[in-house]
Amino acid sequence: MKPRPLGCLTGAGLLAALLTVVVIAALLALRGGRMFSPGDLNAQVGTVRLGGIASHADSGGDCLLCHTAPWSRIPMTQRCLDCHTAIAADLQMPDTLHGVLQTQQTDMACRGCHTEHQGATAHLTVATLVDFPHEATGFSLAAHTAMADGNSLACKACHGESVADARAAVASCESCHQQDDAAFMTAHLSEFGADCLSCHDGLDRFGAAHFDHSVLMFRLVGTHQDTACAACHLSARALPDFAAAPTDCLGCHAADDAHDGEFGTDCAACHTPTRWQDATFDHALTGFPLSGSHLSVACTQCHVNQVYAGTPKTCVACHAADDAHDGQFGTDCAAC
Repeated sequence: MKPRPLGCLTGAGLLAALLTVVVIAALLALRGGRMFSPGDLNAQVGTVRLGGIASHADSGGDCLLCHTAPWSRIPMTQRCLDCHTAIAADLQMPDTLHGVLQTQQTDMACRGCHTEHQGATAHLTVATLVDFPHEATGFSLAAHTAMADGNSLACKACHGESVADARAAVASCESCHQQDDAAFMTAHLSEFGADCLSCHDGLDRFGAAHFDHSVLMFRLVGTHQDTACAACHLSARALPDFAAAPTDCLGCHAADDAHDGEFGTDCAACHTPTRWQDATFDHALTGFPLSGSHLSVACTQCHVNQVYAGTPKTCVACHAADDAHDGQFGTDCAAC
């Protein structure tokens, strides 16, 4: 007795399978592949028509406008750029957001931040501050985790509805920090202008790494270049007071003056910014110029315990013990 064939291999089973294939093919032809769509396309209309359409929904469900065949060597990102030509241009400019990201991620795909099929009014850009490499734009969010009111920082808090320009958020600096300290911001903007990113990079509150101090009256040289801003720009508040910073040495180094003011306040006459301890002193200014072997004598040999006032200027005052004549020729050693 012959075994009975499986049900799917009977004439009726094969006919049913054929009819199923025909029905699916008909639906594909009638609906343009929309039966496989995970959701509706975005229908928000842009200001210009890109690729001949005003929104993704205007594509009519033609999947191949955006999606490439699995066997195609053309990436989906290229299909995006064929329509979004302005973004393609941004990718070649490092001062734009897309250009910055392109330099950080050579395999960057549009769908990493831009999603579709989430509905007609859904956002096309989905990026969180947690996984977004914001420091790549030249401004770190290390010090910007929350708003002045305590709420978590969101992209639109600084960028509004557009994040296309990496420097577009500068205007938000003023409006947000005015809420934090209006008096300081008013004075700060008056003195330094509104181009916040020329000094601030988000890694610290003052952006010393980017601020060119040489444009001011007080140029930074020597060890001053490694000094923290707040060390000179002191204030009773949490923020520094830039306008009140002293420009004279004594304004910062009064506590370092081992002479207790005996030599006046012109510290720069002896000290240089290279190193405070390395001082060069013109002894001729005292009325007792050093010459000969006096040039190699340590200061402390004459100025014991750093006492400078009243130091004797006569030879015998220091060299009495060296007088082999026992004073027979008087005390005017310089005569001989």
